[in-house]
Amino acid sequence: MGHLKIWLLLMLPEVVFCRTLPKHVAEDPFVISVVTNGTYSIQVNNVTWLSSAPIFFHVGGKTYSTEDNSLKLNATTGHNGLDRLGQWQTTCYNMVAGASSIFGCFKTYISPNLPIVIFQQIFPDGALNTSTGDPDKVVSGFPSFQVPAAGPQLGYLSYGGLMFGDEKTLGVFTSDKAKLKSGLVSGPLVLFDKDNNVVITAPFSQFMAASMFQDGDRKRVSWGIFGGAEQLPVGYMYETIMYYSSDGINAAMSDWGSLMREYYGKDNAYRQSDLTLNYVGYWTDGGAYYYYNEEPGKNYEETILDVRDYAHRTSIPYRYVQFDSYFYPKGPQDGALTWVPMADLFPSGFQSLYDKTGWPSGAHNRYWSSKTTYAKQNGGRFDFIVEEATSKAIPIDQDFWDYLFETSREWGLTLYEQDWLNVEFNEMNVTLSDVSVGRTWLMQMGKGARKHGVTIQYCMSNPRHAMQSLEIPVVTQARVSGDYRAGADNWKIGISSIFADAMGIAPFKDTFWSTERQPGNPKYPDLIEPHSELQVIVSTLSTGPVAPGDIVNGTNVTLLMSCCNSDGLILQPSKPAMAIDSQMLQQAFQDGSGPDGEVYTTYSRIGEYVFGIILASAMEADFSLTPSAAGFDFFDPSLVFHRSVNQRTSVTAFSPSKPLTISGGCSRSGPCLYYTSPVFSVASKQVLLYGEEGKVVPISPKRVVQIDVSDDVVVTVRGAQREEVVFVFLENQTYIRVTCVIGSSGSADISFTNRQCSTY
Repeated sequence: MGHLKIWLLLMLPEVVFCRTLPKHVAEDPFVISVVTNGTYSIQVNNVTWLSSAPIFFHVGGKTYSTEDNSLKLNATTGHNGLDRLGQWQTTCYNMVAGASSIFGCFKTYISPNLPIVIFQQIFPDGALNTSTGDPDKVVSGFPSFQVPAAGPQLGYLSYGGLMFGDEKTLGVFTSDKAKLKSGLVSGPLVLFDKDNNVVITAPFSQFMAASMFQDGDRKRVSWGIFGGAEQLPVGYMYETIMYYSSDGINAAMSDWGSLMREYYGKDNAYRQSDLTLNYVGYWTDGGAYYYYNEEPGKNYEETILDVRDYAHRTSIPYRYVQFDSYFYPKGPQDGALTWVPMADLFPSGFQSLYDKTGWPSGAHNRYWSSKTTYAKQNGGRFDFIVEEATSKAIPIDQDFWDYLFETSREWGLTLYEQDWLNVEFNEMNVTLSDVSVGRTWLMQMGKGARKHGVTIQYCMSNPRHAMQSLEIPVVTQARVSGDYRAGADNWKIGISSIFADAMGIAPFKDTFWSTERQPGNPKYPDLIEPHSELQVIVSTLSTGPVAPGDIVNGTNVTLLMSCCNSDGLILQPSKPAMAIDSQMLQQAFQDGSGPDGEVYTTYSRIGEYVFGIILASAMEADFSLTPSAAGFDFFDPSLVFHRSVNQRTSVTAFSPSKPLTISGGCSRSGPCLYYTSPVFSVASKQVLLYGEEGKVVPISPKRVVQIDVSDDVVVTVRGAQREEVVFVFLENQTYIRVTCVIGSSGSADISFTNRQCSTY
């Protein structure tokens, strides 16, 4: 976060005057200048990054704009108040569009000084006949900026499209090159230069009704209410936030996300306690071996029981199972009719299967069919909006969600996977014409899940759904990649994970195969998975679900167990692995400023000690990485070492003057992992902690509870009873293994000096 003030400059067309403007205003790097004629601009370090385009509103069937003076600007007024972020002040244009009164306000924070400005559109009397006829446009444009033909060299990252905005674009922010994600699929826009300055612009409220629209003809980009909205309620307000940081893209997104979560009161409690984020589960979704495919001559119930028996024989510690869309009946255009398992697939039902396996379940759902048996229109009990024209329906009844989750909890539901979010929203008429239905749908779903102890995963979400999750604490995770197919690149989640984590969501890369060949699958007869190790590594580092979907008798158990302990607890880092800033700079500017490949970093924090982790894959050339470029500025990673092979690892210096050379040989089939450790001095010996042998994250806060340093280095670990943990110290390049068997307490102390383990 930039610890800097935003100064609001109030200027008449010919006379400049300032309110509370100190002498050092020129030193403030983020400034918004506002002119009473309706124009405004954004300066960063005294350079204009953005100049306003005309303000416009479409009301009463007509577009009113400052461009032709049809939108009348009356007095400029000011207000102040207090909210969750602090003391604020606003300066507002009082505008008239036909018969409609509208306020366009600039909101800044006085205490504390926050590097933000919030643009507000307020309709005190509401507005009628607002639809533009095109839902991908916007009813209103404030803020609205010209995309420059030239100017400062800015890059952009435009989140948008499916899977939490994973269909992102990056490039140079000029009118002939900017290809932004616009309309219903739009999301946060991140502008940046090569000096770590970043400006993020995104919806701040009314997420399900908000859009960004790039008008290519006029070379403008505008934020407002989606273009299909037919009317706006009395007192309706939509807000856009602009956030500045001088610390680079990752830090800016993290700090912006923290502010958003603070404002909406979303904490990590549900994310931290979610069973499916903490333990390995067995998945049957798209790309998994048993996706719409049972074992020969068997039904799904028998297939899942065979998976259980195989897991028991091989000590694979699955803790839950996921059922995909094959289990429930469907109506026209494959919408869900009734959310219960079909008898021919699960003759004994989910309750019996839960009793036999002991596995709670995650279960998939999609958009509702217009023929759903739950709707009153079809003889059901609950209020739905049913559209025969689109063959879809949407619930508007809190009792429905309470019923659905209460009954499904009986058969072990722990995770509700709401898939096809884009279709339910983008392909119904009511959701694209009413500004409140989309939010009501997701809020009622979340309230019902929370009441009955169920968490939610979003899939095929657009950024509007992603940001709406800020108001729904039980949405703990989301898919941030396309569907898995063996051998494909859906593991490239480093950039989408940045957005997900900012929203308080664990990113999920989808299922995977842990072995190369899994023959006999009629759905994927010719696929092979040559990158199984990479799939496991990325899944583990993501902090999302680790979700193998292997054929019975086809799991690489050793590889899979590198993610977790013997109880299935995933040994994760402290935060998701994310693409480094220079990777995004390279993708935007194409100037050699970053790696030609994927470089993600993360860390594990154990008390006061921090252990860095670097993943490199799909590299086309060598790349020199400094600690700062890795995002490791906040601790001292003075040494770095490779993942161990045959009890050997080389320790090298890692500093601004001695960067790590990441090999161009770090490939999909041979990904590279690098680790850092604090240097511990014990009896004149230099000691590093490599950590647990054979694990993707050798030092994880899920495994290592405490590190005590005096005349010894003692590491306290926890695990399952009788679990064997092989812990590695590095002393002057020597690889020292200590084998420990966890006792009945679930904890043990491992001593470097004594080379032994104490259980209690």
